[in-house]
Amino acid sequence: MTTVQPLQAETTEPRIALADVESALALFAEGIAGRYLHIRSNQEFAANPRLALDETGGQNGDTLFLPESIATTHASTYRVLAMEQIGLRECDTLGFRMAIAVERVPNLAQRYQPNPDAGPRIGDYRLLFSCFSQPALAEDLFLLFEETRIQAHLQRAYPGLTKHLVAHHAHLLRSEIPAGLLQQAKRWRMGEPLLLSDGEVERALFKALSAHRVNATTVYHSVDALCRHYDAVLAYYEIEDHAYREADESLVDWLNREQRVEEWEEELEDINEQLSQSMAMEIPTGQEEEAVYGDAGDGSQRQMDLEIKELKDERDTLKRRVDMERSAVAHALGKSQGDARSFRYDEWDYLNRTYLRAWCRVFEQPLDTDGQDDIAPLKAVIRAYQNTVQRQLEQIRPTGLERIRRVQDGDELDLNAVIEARQDIRAGQSPNERVYSRKERVQRDVSAIFLVDLSASTDDPIHPPEPRDWSNYEEDEADTRAGWYASFDEIEEEPEEPGRKIIDLEREAMVVMAAALEALGDSYGIYGFSGYSKDNVELYIAKEPDDGFSQATLRRIAAMAPKGSTRMGPAIRHTTQKLMNTGSAMKVLMVISDGFPQDCDYGPVRGNHDYGVEDTAKALQESQQKGIETFCMTVDKSGHDYLKRMCPDERYMIIEEMEDLPSQLTKVYTALTGK
Repeated sequence: MTTVQPLQAETTEPRIALADVESALALFAEGIAGRYLHIRSNQEFAANPRLALDETGGQNGDTLFLPESIATTHASTYRVLAMEQIGLRECDTLGFRMAIAVERVPNLAQRYQPNPDAGPRIGDYRLLFSCFSQPALAEDLFLLFEETRIQAHLQRAYPGLTKHLVAHHAHLLRSEIPAGLLQQAKRWRMGEPLLLSDGEVERALFKALSAHRVNATTVYHSVDALCRHYDAVLAYYEIEDHAYREADESLVDWLNREQRVEEWEEELEDINEQLSQSMAMEIPTGQEEEAVYGDAGDGSQRQMDLEIKELKDERDTLKRRVDMERSAVAHALGKSQGDARSFRYDEWDYLNRTYLRAWCRVFEQPLDTDGQDDIAPLKAVIRAYQNTVQRQLEQIRPTGLERIRRVQDGDELDLNAVIEARQDIRAGQSPNERVYSRKERVQRDVSAIFLVDLSASTDDPIHPPEPRDWSNYEEDEADTRAGWYASFDEIEEEPEEPGRKIIDLEREAMVVMAAALEALGDSYGIYGFSGYSKDNVELYIAKEPDDGFSQATLRRIAAMAPKGSTRMGPAIRHTTQKLMNTGSAMKVLMVISDGFPQDCDYGPVRGNHDYGVEDTAKALQESQQKGIETFCMTVDKSGHDYLKRMCPDERYMIIEEMEDLPSQLTKVYTALTGK
């Protein structure tokens, strides 16, 4: 019996890290695919199943999963791996459907036995591989043929890729040790010739792969090849009564299920449209009397009611299926990020006094608005604070003319420069000829970013409700709170009006600043941040520095809502980079939060807040070293305990009365930029 061993690779060669090429690789993939694709390490694959395609990674709808590092000197290797995964989509491998395969592949129809116990959420590839006695072997054999088809497609569609593909395969052929028929077949796919000593099974498989490379055009051709060669390969391994390896839900199956969910969602939209049309239909006028006096109208009405009920039942069933499957796929692959773009940043490990390279991933995405957000309260806030803001802005030096001294030409002599020139002449030195001054119009060159905490705790009320005093209630009043033994009858309490929350105050502070800076003319951006875990730090765009203030800006600010955790360090590093890209002479970063930095994995021990505080302090220090004016504001009255460790004394403020946040924010900004 042939022993199956995994491919092994040498580890002595220099390694290329994904973090070093990720930005350029994302641009490359976007150019090929025609839309932005996230580049993520396969270590971020949440369910961490066996990675199917050449054991190098895979993709979901908007993500390419790639190795964190590769032992190679070929810089184009990552491009080859990315193209192999893009080819997976272009060749419609994920569009495989078992029902179509049974119709197109007679050999599969003979093997297929429908399982009445299999639910609708079982992946199509799971159904395919379960038709064989060794599902894992069937999967590997199928992928061998399908990867051959994809490789041939890439070489035809992208001729310039061939030289990089050949170099990559040559590297793998030097470093990998073949073990078993399928491993050797992978080497044939990479260009290694057939050996004279190879037997009948090897020759038949080699010939089939060569023909498949030329003739296969759909995924169902690969399924047919699987069916035709499976029995011979199984006999070669002589493992019919033994485990080839444990079958699992591989990445290719999850990706297939994800695409199927998208089809279900389209089907759900069609059902909703049919339902809307059916409910809008009326009984024709000529049938109205029959509906009263005869059975025809009544029967027509009953039929319509039945159709509407059936559509509603079908819609509800399909919606539950979509929700459950979408949740399962998100658990395995990570949630889809839609229009977001991703960036990786280091994190400061204060315990070991070192940076963790490319440790956190930030997803930058616009705030979702449904167009119905109520912006009237925010407009009222602008009107209420307008006079106060205007008075504070008057303290900032207005745009105007400023005399520039020591210039070559001007309208006046610069007396100090003239005196220094005379002194140089007496000392026998060449005088500076820049002895004039002139007036020039000086514009404020300021860019500011406001980073707003959108953690779940911002959903807390500003003024928590006072507990009710039940001490004066008599037991005979049948109130359970007067004594639990008095009665078990609940009394109805009048619902209290919902109080204002911290997030409401943050929104108000942002519209006040927006109105103020629009009048001042400074460039500014507004972002919210939250997320959960180091691989999913979310930055939400309410306003970019180059965007104008508009109704859309107000709606995005109104859409700010409590979300997840408070991982401050990556959000600060990302907005720092955005500020550096503005090129402004003065750059300001203001962080508004309601508590200390925390996240589920912010440090090696959950619940130890020192790690998050130290990383945030380091991120703020990095910003200051780049010439950025930083300031932190919190409505947490115990904030002094951690802010004094994160910021210099003059660089943070604790808002005692939370209602003062908008006006205090304006004062701080005036002090920072009115120099």
